[in-house]
Amino acid sequence: MEIRCRKTDCSYNTGASCKAAKINVANGCCQTYAKNDLKQALIIENGNLFEISEELVAKNVRNVPLSCQQKNCLYHRKDCSCSAHGITVIDGELEDGDTVCSKNAECATFVPS
Repeated sequence: MEIRCRKTDCSYNTGASCKAAKINVANGCCQTYAKNDLKQALIIENGNLFEISEELVAKNVRNVPLSCQQKNCLYHRKDCSCSAHGITVIDGELEDGDTVCSKNAECATFVPS
């Protein structure tokens, strides 16, 4: 499974790839997301000047336990795993500034079933 992450301030994000040992998605949100205040401060100070384009990043394909509680997702399995070949986590911010997820880390792979 390929794990992509656009949450540049996450502790587990390394070059747009997630390095967490396991991932939990619930209510369409990545519950594993852990904000790294140092990364956030650098982003605020410097912007995303050094953000790596996803096309240039080596694929992060690995067997990582992915628990998914999103029962109305096309990829949800009865054992609460994910059948997608990969997931992408993005900023879950709406146009009006509200957030989709309490942690602002939305699973962009979600497809309603």
